[in-house]
Amino acid sequence: MIDYLFPIAFIIISLSLLGGALWLMWSAGSSVVDEPIKNYRQGTWTTEVVKPVHPEMRDVEPGTELMGVTFEQKTECDLEEYRALQDRIEQLRLELEDDDDDDDDDGDVPALLKQ
Repeated sequence: MIDYLFPIAFIIISLSLLGGALWLMWSAGSSVVDEPIKNYRQGTWTTEVVKPVHPEMRDVEPGTELMGVTFEQKTECDLEEYRALQDRIEQLRLELEDDDDDDDDDGDVPALLKQ
């Protein structure tokens, strides 16, 4: 009798884990938004709010149309843009170095060593 107890428990636990995994996948498939993406290839999309979830969306009524934007990611840099960026970085670095020169240069704080 005990020889059959562990395989039966293993099968029961495995089936319950399988059921939980399938339920999780099914519940993730049913989204809060009816049509999550429209005109995605053009970089913009609209969606309707079914129920507010996030605290910042507390005042948004169900059925309100929202707009989203996808920004283009640059993979190349123009030489002029690069030089302008380097000039800005150099200018900021010089300003930060000038701020460091305003110190009093009083020296270190004296320390008292007791033996």
